[in-house]
Amino acid sequence: MSPVSKFGASHSLRRLPVQERSAARVRRMLDAAADLIEEVGYDRLSTTAIAQRADVAIGSVYQFFGDKRSLAEAL
Repeated sequence: MSPVSKFGASHSLRRLPVQERSAARVRRMLDAAADLIEEVGYDRLSTTAIAQRADVAIGSVYQFFGDKRSLAEAL
């Protein structure tokens, strides 16, 4: 399965990952967001915390999702 086909168009992605390493980065961000929502709740969730937990640059969060709402909708 290609990296793009792992993420359906219904997800709130601004950009679909093309390379496997990009797809892995998106998966890490989604996992981090899910963990943080469980730990601190949506209201206290931040894109900075997601980036730190996923070990990605903050720009990656905005490149693929745009904001925390879009990222949460993709879960």
